[in-house]
Amino acid sequence: MKRWIMDKHTPTRGLSFEASESLYTESSQYQTIEIVKTADFGTVMLLDGVLMVTQRDEFVYHEMLSHPTLFTHPNPQNVLIIGGGDCGTLTQVLRHPSVQKVIQVEIDEMVTRVSRQYFPQLTECISDPRAELIFADGIRYLQENQDSFDVILVDSTDPVGPAEGLFRKEFFADCHRALKADGILTIQSESPWIDDLQVVISQVNKDLKELFTYVNPYLASIQTYQAGLWMFQMASKKYQPCLEDQTNAIKESGMQFSYFNRDVFSGCFILPEFVRKLIQ
Repeated sequence: MKRWIMDKHTPTRGLSFEASESLYTESSQYQTIEIVKTADFGTVMLLDGVLMVTQRDEFVYHEMLSHPTLFTHPNPQNVLIIGGGDCGTLTQVLRHPSVQKVIQVEIDEMVTRVSRQYFPQLTECISDPRAELIFADGIRYLQENQDSFDVILVDSTDPVGPAEGLFRKEFFADCHRALKADGILTIQSESPWIDDLQVVISQVNKDLKELFTYVNPYLASIQTYQAGLWMFQMASKKYQPCLEDQTNAIKESGMQFSYFNRDVFSGCFILPEFVRKLIQ
């Protein structure tokens, strides 16, 4: 049965779309997972009513969370993903031949199980021998593994419920300790257009600057996410992005992308003035 779904972004606005069919609904220990079929976005995953993954544009988020960081680090071999249960970020990370090991720590096993059924294009990577999936609390895992990773990618939901702790300075400090001396942390950082999230963005940026040598926020256009503009923050102990050898490496890799490219890599770090003011 067709129905309209409203993904509320604020109390007074949101994204409304028609679902032609409900494919799956079940509640895990942490959240309600729903899969619907739509004409505009293909298969869609919602967590507690919030749109998380669409068949139409998932590539934007997953490419932009992973590739800017993996091309900034000159030799990323050991990568940790916190969250990322749909395995889209894992898929992108494993495209890099330098990567020898990727550990993904997702708190909700059901998200991955459902993704295997409804987003098989994202979960084929699970069979890669370099990939290890752990279903546990990512915060606790970090506290037990120090000086271990070249790159940490935080692929979390919004800063409420199970993901709230992934936006705190204590967590970023744990990430700093878990990274090697030249490691890079990149997190998804919400939409700068949403008033309530601007405070989160500003505080996250401030906290990261107190811990890391370089902090470089960047943006991507994601039509189905809040306000269509999404922010990420790259925090590095040693490396700055957009150097000539890094952009050359993108070309030399021979990788084909759907959103990311050399120009996007250079341009995504150029911020509109209102975003710059958020992080001053």
